[in-house]
Amino acid sequence: MDYSKKLLKDVPDYCTRSSNDLYDDKYYSIIDGIKYRNSAVLIPLIENVEGTRIILTIRSKDLTSHAGQISFPGGKVDTEDNNPVDTAYREAFEEIGLSKNQIVNLGYLDPTTTGTNYIILPVVALVHEDFKPRINKGEVEDIIYLPLDFIRDKNNLKFIDKDFDGTRKSFYLYQYKEYAIWGATARILKSMSEGFFQ
Repeated sequence: MDYSKKLLKDVPDYCTRSSNDLYDDKYYSIIDGIKYRNSAVLIPLIENVEGTRIILTIRSKDLTSHAGQISFPGGKVDTEDNNPVDTAYREAFEEIGLSKNQIVNLGYLDPTTTGTNYIILPVVALVHEDFKPRINKGEVEDIIYLPLDFIRDKNNLKFIDKDFDGTRKSFYLYQYKEYAIWGATARILKSMSEGFFQ
């Protein structure tokens, strides 16, 4: 499949600020009056005899936020980044040793927001089949290779409504083996599945 045909070719403009806003465009976006921290993730696809798989990370248990959760390589736009795409490349190299010259940028998914006021640009890339991860244990506990066909099957996506310490929360969930993939990661995977397979 030519995945690139299913993706946005240009980085989407997701900021709806007015010209009077004083926030730095590089770091923040204003959407419907809400301030979001700009961030990006890389969705690395790797193809081999086992088929196409998505590289996910298990975040280190020592991190101050989202410890132990399953995510994509990525993070906040930093001072050294020219744009969110650079952020995705930099974070992938820092977290799992995936360098820019080992990938082909295929395109983008629509940005998604989080309840913690981040806006995330998903950058989809094809990874060279010879890629060998170098895991930064300070940030990443381990790597998961999620088969692309797993998200193609709609039966693998659940919508959960659950009580957390007296607060009712609803979210999407992919349960892959012993791994619970939820939150923004699950929403991005759902978006990619809809774009690729519908």
